[in-house]
Amino acid sequence: ATPFADPRESSAGTSQLSRRAEAMPSTASSLVALASSVRIASRPTLVLVHGLDSSRETWSGTLSALLARGYPAISLDLRGHGESALGNPAGFSAEALARDVIEATRAHGIERAVLVGHSMGGRVAMRAAAMEAGAGVESCLFSAVVIEDMDLRPRPEAPPISEELEAVCARFEALEGRRFATFESCRAALLPFYADEARVDSWRGTRVRQQADGSWWSDINPAAARLARDRVLATDDGFRAWEALASLSSLPFSLHVWHADEPGTVCALEGPGSVREMAARLPAAKVRCFAGAGHSVHNTAAEEFVEALCGVVDGQCQ
Repeated sequence: ATPFADPRESSAGTSQLSRRAEAMPSTASSLVALASSVRIASRPTLVLVHGLDSSRETWSGTLSALLARGYPAISLDLRGHGESALGNPAGFSAEALARDVIEATRAHGIERAVLVGHSMGGRVAMRAAAMEAGAGVESCLFSAVVIEDMDLRPRPEAPPISEELEAVCARFEALEGRRFATFESCRAALLPFYADEARVDSWRGTRVRQQADGSWWSDINPAAARLARDRVLATDDGFRAWEALASLSSLPFSLHVWHADEPGTVCALEGPGSVREMAARLPAAKVRCFAGAGHSVHNTAAEEFVEALCGVVDGQCQ
């Protein structure tokens, strides 16, 4: 035989390969769960939830900074926002949004999460925290929950609009209704709901962006914004979620209330529904003010915010 003889040409070689093949596990049983930018074994995943008139785009800088430091993270578009469908408007509520977040997190294979909710997303995070806290330590999805610049106070409902604007708003209820031929046509549809032209123009390339086919997509959805004001922000769900958490003998996760500095914060620091009342009702909550930061703490005090998030995650790994 030559030094390069193929063992498969002999009966002994054939038997050897057959035994090897029999010893190999099936394809299904040999699969391995792969680590990713969303999930690793050593740290819980940060799940980032945006606020009103926003989308997962607001977390771009935060995500980049976290991933560069080796912290797994994911940002989600709430229903009706970004590129997520609105669903049935009749079912829009804080509980529905919270359940969406919980199920989307689990659908990504995440078993341990640090939930971070900004502004209205903070209200959603409160409800999600209350829903998961009742499941107990063993079943709870969250290792920690961070509320970014949101208190418990109900906000005003969306103002009434004309029948003409109702028709424009209805367009945005359909997913494809957020697609426009040009930026100018999208801008024209948004301006009646957002009187600040500079603000709408600032969304170009970020929350209103051109697609591969040349069309323009709007993350901003006036229909979802009106529902969010009426069904989430204007309700007492923040109070009820906080009371549900306060009623437990202990929490299965650490809870953090982070707020911007005055005058940028939208939180009341004193009085009914304020940050002070949140701390009084639930002493386990850890309150922190980010000096000099605006309402979007994650963008106006980015380095400090990311450092704080990393600290929260590390606290769950000790």
